[in-house]
Formats: sequence, C-alpha cells, structure tokens
Amino acid sequence: MRALVTGIAGFAGNYLSKLLLDFGFEVYGVSQEREFKPFLALDSDRVQYKSLDIQDSQRVKDVLSNFNPDLIFHLAAISSPAESVKRPRETFEVNFGGTLSILEAIRLSGVHCRFLMVSSSHVYGSHLESSPVQESAPLHPETPYAASKAATELLAYQYWKAYGIETVNVRAFNHTGAGQGQGFVCPDLARKMIEIEQGLRPPKLLVSGLDRQIDFSDVRDIVQGYYRALTIGIPGKTYNLCSGRGIAIQMIADSLAACCRTTVEIAPSSLKEGSSSAAEGSIHRPVIGDNTLASQELGWKFMIPFSETLREVFEFCRLSCSTSSVPAGHSSHPRTSRGCS
Repeated sequence: MRALVTGIAGFAGNYLSKLLLDFGFEVYGVSQEREFKPFLALDSDRVQYKSLDIQDSQRVKDVLSNFNPDLIFHLAAISSPAESVKRPRETFEVNFGGTLSILEAIRLSGVHCRFLMVSSSHVYGSHLESSPVQESAPLHPETPYAASKAATELLAYQYWKAYGIETVNVRAFNHTGAGQGQGFVCPDLARKMIEIEQGLRPPKLLVSGLDRQIDFSDVRDIVQGYYRALTIGIPGKTYNLCSGRGIAIQMIADSLAACCRTTVEIAPSSLKEGSSSAAEGSIHRPVIGDNTLASQELGWKFMIPFSETLREVFEFCRLSCSTSSVPAGHSSHPRTSRGCS
C-alpha cells in the first residue's frame, strides 16, 4: 500500500509518517521545506520526499501519476488562526486553492485513491447551541483559517458527489506532543518554565485564562484517527477527533510545573506582555467535542494519558533548549506556520 502525506514536515505530519512506516506503507511526502528532517526517530530514507508547493497543479499531478498512491492524507495548510487574520488572501490561496489543486490532480490523473481532508474544530466557532459539539452542529467560522477549512470540507464533499473521489473529512481538535512548535499553549508554557529552571526569568509565571477548558488529545491518538478515518470511514462523512473532555489550563500548568527542577509559582493574569495565553493558537473560545461518531464507526478513542503527554512535551522542550543535547532519536528544527492543522 502507498500513502501520500502533504505537509509531512509539520508536527502531525512527522507522527503520521512514523505510523504509516510502522504499518508497512510506502510513504511519499511533500511540503515546502527543502528537505525532510524529521524530529522523530524514524528512517527518513524510507520516505520518498519532494519539496512542493501544493498550489502548483502540474507538479502535484506529476507526483500523483508517478507515485500512484492508495491513500492521500492532506495535512498541508497555513494553520495559525491568528496569522490568517493578517494574511487572509494567502490563507485561502494555500488552504482552499491547494486542496483544489490536489483534488483536480486526482480527477485528471485518473488515480484511484481515498482522500482525507484534515479540517479543524475552529469551523464551529465560539457561539454553540450545545456542548459537547457534534458533527451536525452549524458552522460559524470566525477567522480566515476557520473559513478556509470549512470551504475545503465542502470542496472535498463535492468531489465525492460529482466525481466519485472517495473523500473523508476529519475535524481535529487541539492536540499536542513532543516536538510541537512555538505558538501553542503546552510547549509555550513548558519553555517558559525551563527558562525559570535556567534562571533566565523570575519563578513566578503569569498565565491568562487558568480556568478555561480545552479539549486536548495526544497527537499520536489524533494521527491514529486520521488513519482509521481514511481506511474505515464512510466517504462523504465528517468525524470529530477529540477527547470529549475539557482540561483546564490550570491543570496543564500545574502538571508542567511538577516536571521542573525548581519551584514555579503559577499566577493568574489578564493577557498582556510577558504572560502566557490560554488560547491554543487561536483567537476564539475553545470548544469541547463529541467523539461518539468516531468511536462507533471507526473504533477510535484516545488512549494516551494526558499527564504522559505533558511530561513528554516538557522533556522534549528541556532537551531541545539545551545547547549540548537533544532528545534521543530526535533533532531540533524550527517549525513554520505552514504545517498541519
């Protein structure tokens, strides 16, 4: 079996590629990075890689024709809601236009494959009639990022109905893990605490929104959901991938602080310079999801205790911040905003 992963150089792309290799797939990856330098312990020589702009329809078609994948996992996107507000046109060009380029390449090349559209919980917006939110809830995207994702969902569905391309859609809720880049609450808090360990900042850490609840999962559980959705999921359907429970920022901060080699005082603060935001890379209120459909139809559920996830996030950040060492089997690379959503 052959699998193509767009956005393979991103955070979730690394974990998905490892999963696919472990399952014995031939893996072909594309992203805008010049080289594929995974931070996970995997044999990158087993991944066929091409630096590619997904908006380049002819090159995308060439990749599909040459590799002839059975599965396509579409993770590539401009994935920062805050950045999308500053760059709405580019966000739509990459997220919607890039998806259109891939779907058209599938149609024109005649490749027979299944296509996973990775969307986001941000499509639901903040003003929900009920919580936890189900897939049938109305969509109220509040940023260009969220709107672009909602549009790609409709696009993928249309290609299933009009052209018979087997598309499946997942709405991924917040996820984290070792290797996640800056701009997300768990690694950002961990890095600040490591700076406290190193004596680079006072032992009092100001954090906004400590009482806010975020639906968090481990990235390894989420990519398992990607795989199960594409291989088992019903074409044309949408599945929430979420834990279904809220985790308070206070708990996250306390768990990370427990990993420190020194005492860290967590103090509430309004969002201002020098404080950490509870908003997980977003500018809207996080929502809690309902994972019943994924559980019933895909046999999927989150398995990894979040306390374990946070410990691994902290250890990765500690070793990545060291000038002399990095985690075993990892290498530290800067992350870009054009990664996985």
